[in-house]
Amino acid sequence: MDKPIGRSGNDKTITFPRGNRLDHDWETDVLVVGSGAAGLSAALYAAKAGLRVTVCEKSPRIGGTTALSNGMIWVPCSPHARSAEIDDSLAKAKTYLQHELGIHYRAGFVEAYLEDGPTALTALENGTEVKFTLASVPDYHSSQVGGVDKGRALSPAPYDGRLLGSDFDLIGDPIRVVLGGMMISSGEVRSFLNPFQSFASLKHVLRRLSRYVRDRLSYRRGTELSGGNALIARLLASLRKYDVEIWPASPVIDLILEEGRVTGAVVKLIDSEVRVCASHAVILATGGFAHNAQLRAELSGPHQHDDTLAHPDATGDGIRLATRRGAAIDNDVASAGFWTPVSILKSGSCSQIVPYGWLDRGRPGVIAVGPNGKRFVNESNSYHDICLAIFKGGYPADKRFYFICDHDFVRLRGMGHLLPWPWTLSIDKYASLGYIKVGKTIEELANRLGLDPAELQKTIEEHNAHAAEGRDPLFKRGESVFNRTQGDPAVGMKNPNLGAIRNAPFVALPIVPATLGTATGLATDTDGKVLDENGRPIMGLYACGNDMTSPMRGIYPGAGITIGPAIVFAYRAVNSILLSAHQGQKAAASRA
Repeated sequence: MDKPIGRSGNDKTITFPRGNRLDHDWETDVLVVGSGAAGLSAALYAAKAGLRVTVCEKSPRIGGTTALSNGMIWVPCSPHARSAEIDDSLAKAKTYLQHELGIHYRAGFVEAYLEDGPTALTALENGTEVKFTLASVPDYHSSQVGGVDKGRALSPAPYDGRLLGSDFDLIGDPIRVVLGGMMISSGEVRSFLNPFQSFASLKHVLRRLSRYVRDRLSYRRGTELSGGNALIARLLASLRKYDVEIWPASPVIDLILEEGRVTGAVVKLIDSEVRVCASHAVILATGGFAHNAQLRAELSGPHQHDDTLAHPDATGDGIRLATRRGAAIDNDVASAGFWTPVSILKSGSCSQIVPYGWLDRGRPGVIAVGPNGKRFVNESNSYHDICLAIFKGGYPADKRFYFICDHDFVRLRGMGHLLPWPWTLSIDKYASLGYIKVGKTIEELANRLGLDPAELQKTIEEHNAHAAEGRDPLFKRGESVFNRTQGDPAVGMKNPNLGAIRNAPFVALPIVPATLGTATGLATDTDGKVLDENGRPIMGLYACGNDMTSPMRGIYPGAGITIGPAIVFAYRAVNSILLSAHQGQKAAASRA
């Protein structure tokens, strides 16, 4: 008798014909565990190659951390860059990564990534709904050898969520929304904060608001999708065309190992445990271990931390499943995570992690100080660099790290959770919650922060002098192309990244390092085959995304260096699966 226990891609009850086989309930060629960019890309590559694919996702909605993110990818020499006549080469990108990664450079992984990147991107876009556009973002250290000012970072094209029909509710919610559910891209922020700055801004804001009101008559949130939400939506729409099975709320609880080969998995589907036979391979793409406190403690080394912006269900399931079957972890990294500073907003028993803001990030008029009351970093550098400097400065043994500005800065740009005036009329509420610390003088502020007042006063005066001179001899703030993307020439200073801190009250925002995702994962080869403790592949088992150790080894060369490798190594894993299947067919034919 057939056994109905789930839902199919067409929203119909699926049945699992048992036939004469009693050792499994469902057959597929490839089982993908996880539904972020890595998992869904792997599923799409495999489906396009004609394989039967099933995707299992632990959460009720798909997308994982990708759906929360900006969705950018870092792929040098993409077709998009060539069309835009970007002056770049794979050799130049390789040189850049050699300098960036240093002793953590692994030639095999980097060369595989760079060489297959453009091809993987073309294969993902051709014949699908997946589309990317060039982003105007420089490499994070573009002034270094091999760096470029533009052309390597790409963004997902926006997507109309209404095209998904009932599948729209399957996409995970993004982090940054306004009015209870409207996504706003970084390029739109200024228009929404000041819609009357121009007719074009007003027209744009009114169009977006009108569309959002109409959306809420039929949907639980706005349907104009951007960033990682758009990427997941595009992947989902593409997978539906290839009849890929997608099972949400279906965690994998064990891998099936037969004669040294992974042949499937046990999946918890509704109230049943289903044995899934994967004739070709199982691909792990569960998103890393950011929310697993035990693995954080074991694998983070000197970068111990408590906070993350990763998806709550990124709890190390892929690592747990694989190591139970003899897989090794590769923790030879510069850092076990990719980092951003965050602030913590507490209200009663609730606590909210606030991401590094769009408007205040590295702008002129804010500095970062550590426990000694001194600046410790170039504040206009990347979020990852700032956090590594926090760790170097003594975190977590000493957690006194702050962004400091004056009230004029907060009114103009906001600070963390605080939006600029008039969206935030008073900072008093946030001071009473302890989210920010406020002082009428630098001395008063220093005392509230537990810092040496004389040192903090000296730091502020030194910074103001440098702002007047237009140069930062301590950290060279404002000298790189990436720094200048955080600058603001409208402040009228000689250096658009430097602005004075002089008008009371003075404000400090406590900051802590948090992961955007993890860099340490399973040991694999360059095809994504999971390796055991002796460096041998576990047949039939692959990993990609944050379940494999990042080829960037916990170093952050540019925007999109997590999702970019996730897609490229998903492509390589599927190619390896196809090659193995072809070789198996040839061997069987020769024996016949």
